[in-house]
Amino acid sequence: MLSRRIRMLVLAAVAVPLAMAGSVAAVPVAAAPAAPAPVQPAPPAGDYTDPHKGSHLRLGLLVSDSSATPTILEIDRGFTSSLRGSSGPFTLRLRDSAGAVLDTLTADDPLALRAYDSKQNVHRIQRLKEADVVVDLPFIDTTVTVEVVLDRRRIATIDVSSLIQGCQGKPLPCAVI
Repeated sequence: MLSRRIRMLVLAAVAVPLAMAGSVAAVPVAAAPAAPAPVQPAPPAGDYTDPHKGSHLRLGLLVSDSSATPTILEIDRGFTSSLRGSSGPFTLRLRDSAGAVLDTLTADDPLALRAYDSKQNVHRIQRLKEADVVVDLPFIDTTVTVEVVLDRRRIATIDVSSLIQGCQGKPLPCAVI
């Protein structure tokens, strides 16, 4: 008796949606005229907000607890940094001639070497004395300095205005160091 009831319920569960679909499909629908898609202007070549277009400022740094020395200064085309929205104690601020912040990028501590010991099931952090860091910053032609901050302390201010002025009108990549 139970199996007959179950068969009736299954039949009703399958038959009702099929009957409804047939009645819905039979209703004629008026064709709407196709509207053209809105035209989006292409970003300019210097659009630093688009990570696939434009140019970037590649900055290589030798970082220690108290200083950051530039090892690479160049302008190249292509990807900019993906460090927006991340958090950490290492911060790079692009500033203009008036000192206004043009962009801020953050990353994890470059001097912290993290390791996981699977035998003891613990995380370890070793502090390095120096670390090489290479970051691709957005190219903004009004940038004068890049301020390097580690653990809320400014450890360096790097002048990039001579690089930007020296590379104007030259083919990319264009480097100073």
